Amino acid sequence: MADTPEMGRTPSTDELVPELTFDEIDRAFDDNEFCFYLQPKCNVATGAIVGAEALVRWNHPKYGVVSPGRFVPMLEQAGQISRLDVFVWRSVVRMLARWEREGRNLVPISVNVSMVDIDQMDVADTLTGLLNEYDVDARLLQAEITESAVARNLSKVESTIRKLHADNIAVLMDDFGSAYSSLNMLKDINVDVIKLDMKFIDLNEDNASKGLKIVESVVNMARKLRLLVIAEGAQTKQQVDQLLSVGCRYIQGYYFHEPLPVGRMEKLLAERPDDRHFWDMSNDFMHGSYVPVNGRTMLETSTLAASTFEILANGVAELSRLNVKTGEYRAVKRDGILPTPETDDFKTYVQTLIAERVVHPDDADRFRADMDLASLRSLLFSQKSAFGVYRSEVLARTGMISFAVIPSRECSESDPWAVVMVGRNLPIESFVRLNGEEYRRDSLTGLLNRNAFDDDVEFIQATHDKPLTVMYIDLIGLHEINNHLGHARGDVVLCELADAARAYFGDDNIYRIGGDEFVIISFAHSMAQSARQMGYMRQELLDHGCELSVGMAESDDGGDIPDLVNQAENEMRKDKKRYYASGSGKRQLRTLNKQLEDILVRNKDMESLLQHLNTRYSIAYVVNLRADTQRPVVVPGYVQKMLDKHGGSFHEMLLDYCDNLVAPAYRDGFRMLFDYDYVRDRICREGAIRYAYVRNDGERFLITIFPDTHSVDEVMWVFAKEDTSSEE
Repeated sequence: MADTPEMGRTPSTDELVPELTFDEIDRAFDDNEFCFYLQPKCNVATGAIVGAEALVRWNHPKYGVVSPGRFVPMLEQAGQISRLDVFVWRSVVRMLARWEREGRNLVPISVNVSMVDIDQMDVADTLTGLLNEYDVDARLLQAEITESAVARNLSKVESTIRKLHADNIAVLMDDFGSAYSSLNMLKDINVDVIKLDMKFIDLNEDNASKGLKIVESVVNMARKLRLLVIAEGAQTKQQVDQLLSVGCRYIQGYYFHEPLPVGRMEKLLAERPDDRHFWDMSNDFMHGSYVPVNGRTMLETSTLAASTFEILANGVAELSRLNVKTGEYRAVKRDGILPTPETDDFKTYVQTLIAERVVHPDDADRFRADMDLASLRSLLFSQKSAFGVYRSEVLARTGMISFAVIPSRECSESDPWAVVMVGRNLPIESFVRLNGEEYRRDSLTGLLNRNAFDDDVEFIQATHDKPLTVMYIDLIGLHEINNHLGHARGDVVLCELADAARAYFGDDNIYRIGGDEFVIISFAHSMAQSARQMGYMRQELLDHGCELSVGMAESDDGGDIPDLVNQAENEMRKDKKRYYASGSGKRQLRTLNKQLEDILVRNKDMESLLQHLNTRYSIAYVVNLRADTQRPVVVPGYVQKMLDKHGGSFHEMLLDYCDNLVAPAYRDGFRMLFDYDYVRDRICREGAIRYAYVRNDGERFLITIFPDTHSVDEVMWVFAKEDTSSEE
């Protein structure tokens, strides 16, 4: 069957189609008369296409295009609906393969999965088999399961969704709100997107107010659950405006596009704005910004890209490629208004932009934090884009410059390339209009961001003359948490702090103004009340291993808000200084080191220890006891001399170390570690060996021997100088 179903026939009016028979349906399968149309899913603000749903049609030789309502019930009655569904799935995957082969622009396509499909086959295996057969990226195909199907057999649907997610196929819950148990269902099932049932937006004068409040509540709830929302069935501008006003960002409906033949969809995706030459880059360079990784982020990523393209159309100052792993930076196009870097190093270029005031000094810290390679990797490897708007002294016309960093389709440790676009002549009001609340919200925590803080401080200063309290909060040790336990753990801690702040200061203005800094402006609490609430909040977070430095300032009449913020920040700095003076910082670092070591020992991840060990331990070696070979990681001079003395033999070096440096009471236990079979047996049984001993000089040491998942014989020996009570 051809992917493009239009064959010169005039689509039928279903009322003119007589009752169809099973024989005709069988013949239609044999003659490849079934096809599918694509209905785009669009960004409400920009109209950008971010995906599409495949909808089956019958291209009847006599009656033209017949809608599914005339034949699907018959197939369901005859138990043949799965035959039709699999046909559509295969056709969609074949089309995606052709699109990619021809270098077309790509968006994810969703297909419908019925409860009959789930009962009769392994849906995940079937879809994955088709993707493998046609060599199509799983992230381009999505599965839509109706809410009613979920309600009928929750456990079976949940199992199917788990398998689909394991294969990188996103899942959408269709017709959300059509069942009485909709909200309760979300706690039991892990979908990526919910599609609001059409009846939610079928509003009239009598129910419009309540209906919109319900939609707004669903959108807000979904945002908190990290779910995306698509509204189905919007047909009028009034409906679209209403949905936009309550924060619904995506629509599938006739207002934007009716279901389209594949050929018309291809033309839509192929359209280019006249002056957007950067669309014409090679596919592997630009498609990555258009094709997402999974359902939970696919609309966010592709829509941000589309919005970015639209905004930057007024003037692209630079288009470059960035290796977020090495920092290598390659300019494809650069406007003369920007400085030419002396090296191809991104970090150096960022510093140059700050030094030459392309980015205003007041925004320099935020720009530097946003463009930090580790932060970018955390976003881009999750297929999330970064977008920042900064003040500029060079771009005098608008005083604004934008940076967008968008991941390639396969952006990962093994393929760490991203696209960087720098925009000048940026109409900032357009950015605020297009992105609305996103401009004021921190994408990770959902709190108000630095943009909102700057705007609100100016507004409060001009309008507020009542008492208020300012709290300045610093999350202690975020850098160490990220370094020791990974950015994912750091993100969790930030979200825990944000949740606690909302719980204790819910009616106040709460801002995340930097990587680890937060500000709360309270109109409802006095300084004493705020201090009491903050004490409760700090204790709750401390119970979760999260510590804060806090400073406060208050005014009876609003006062000078920037000055109050500075006062609170200074008090926070004093609090932080007291924290480290008390030795708490060292205790936190020891705790983090122990957590990391436990994780690495548990995971047998020796390679990941190397960088950690370099600054932590006195001696560290990768050792093969069977072959008596070693590879040094951290080696003090006296140990190296002992190795050289014994011709590089680790075994002989240990004997020398034991006989001359280890206290006599500990030597027998120490010598046990020379035995290869003993060490291998202990590691297989226990995962790691720890042996505490005392040297002749009274210093206490702990040897830890870690396994290596990549080698049967190699282990890592680590000698740590520290107090310990755990002895063999």
